[in-house]
Amino acid sequence: MVTLRETPPGRPGPQRVMRRIGLWGAPGSGKTSFLAALNVAVTQSRQDWALVGVNDDSVAFLTESTSALTDRRRFPRATESMAELSWVMMSESEVRTGGRWRKEIVKVPLQFHVDLLDAPGDNFKSEARTDDDAATLKDLGFDEDESGDESRSDTERLIDNLAACDGIVYLYDPVREKEKGDAYKYFQGTLAQIARRALQDRRFDGPHLPHHLAVCITKFDEPRVYETANRRGYLTVDVDDDHMFPRVHEDNAEDLFEDLCKVSPTGSAALVRKSIKRYFHDSRVRYFATSSVGFYLGKAVRFRAADYQNVVPDGHGGHKIRGAVYPINVLEPLLWLGQQLAGPTTY
Repeated sequence: MVTLRETPPGRPGPQRVMRRIGLWGAPGSGKTSFLAALNVAVTQSRQDWALVGVNDDSVAFLTESTSALTDRRRFPRATESMAELSWVMMSESEVRTGGRWRKEIVKVPLQFHVDLLDAPGDNFKSEARTDDDAATLKDLGFDEDESGDESRSDTERLIDNLAACDGIVYLYDPVREKEKGDAYKYFQGTLAQIARRALQDRRFDGPHLPHHLAVCITKFDEPRVYETANRRGYLTVDVDDDHMFPRVHEDNAEDLFEDLCKVSPTGSAALVRKSIKRYFHDSRVRYFATSSVGFYLGKAVRFRAADYQNVVPDGHGGHKIRGAVYPINVLEPLLWLGQQLAGPTTY
């Protein structure tokens, strides 16, 4: 949920309509890491933002997950149960005030209230639940009855949350898709449920869903993703960035998404792209190449193409983070959604 509110001290402030943002992605797509990196991204941002948890669970998540990334250099544990997380992102905004002949610009507090229902990726799966799924749910602490109502209620809560959102962050993991080819399996079932609820609530905008969608291509720092972007000529450098980290220009992010979908072993990833085109209005979709950990610097000051991989095997079947964390395009999708969803400002 995103609320954008501006309140000049000592006077009634302009109000904007409350908005909601949801998080969507298959298992291993990086949902938990994306949320964990948000606090780091806010701290490193050149923009003057602060991120504050509004309840104990959200504060604990920020503390633990940020420590995992920055101190222990480990990825936070994947989400195992439904978690309702809520933060306030605070900054200032300039507002034009006054009448026709006299206007002034004043700085006023600006707040994004971000509520995300973080769910295990299996809740997005399209098939009916199997006996193995039921056993897994039991291991995770769900006390379901013979009808399985408890497990279904979590999935329904997730669908209800996404359907009611005004904006959605969708995480597409090209590395997982290359290896398993199951992105569409986790996409199409959830999309069908969102569309059904939108139809029931009469929220369709012509043939399109009403949601704004930020499509995040995760693991941009992974060599297979980075090198694809490099070979295709999609990379650019922000000259204001002291570290000169490469990024995918916003005009090319959709093209990168299309290229990465083409290498799916099942070929079904192309259906994800076509479904986005079919069900979401083009003007309400933006693509981002993101990384929760960024590129490796070591003792260098600027990015080195000869040694940039920040995630490496740990020798025990897992992975570790080599150096400092520099999230790429983690904060930006939320800010874009907030800007798109902000209602008109009035006194």
